[in-house]
Amino acid sequence: MSTKWAIIIDTDMGSLPPCRSVDIFAHKYKIVIDELHRDELGRCDPTTQKIHIRNDLLPDTAKDTLLHEIIHAICFHAELPDPAPEESLVSRIATGLRIVLCQNPDLATWIFSR
Repeated sequence: MSTKWAIIIDTDMGSLPPCRSVDIFAHKYKIVIDELHRDELGRCDPTTQKIHIRNDLLPDTAKDTLLHEIIHAICFHAELPDPAPEESLVSRIATGLRIVLCQNPDLATWIFSR
């Protein structure tokens, strides 16, 4: 009998976000804990407004990955050119990240928990 990775999730809930969606610039993104390829920790899909996080990540890696994918969504909705000048990129990401975390306080608490 084979075990599917999708059903093996850390039961202490430390590696799962406290919410199943996140508001990013007035766009509601669904957070999907999913079986992804071993080379992929997460994925942001602005077309379907879904952020996929691999289901077997340790808590710190899951938090870092979710934040990473949120930044991808911020860049998409801020229409950042590629490549954006570093100062402009840092400024927009910082502002966007603050807005997302302020609009999603449960997510902010989870990301910054130890």
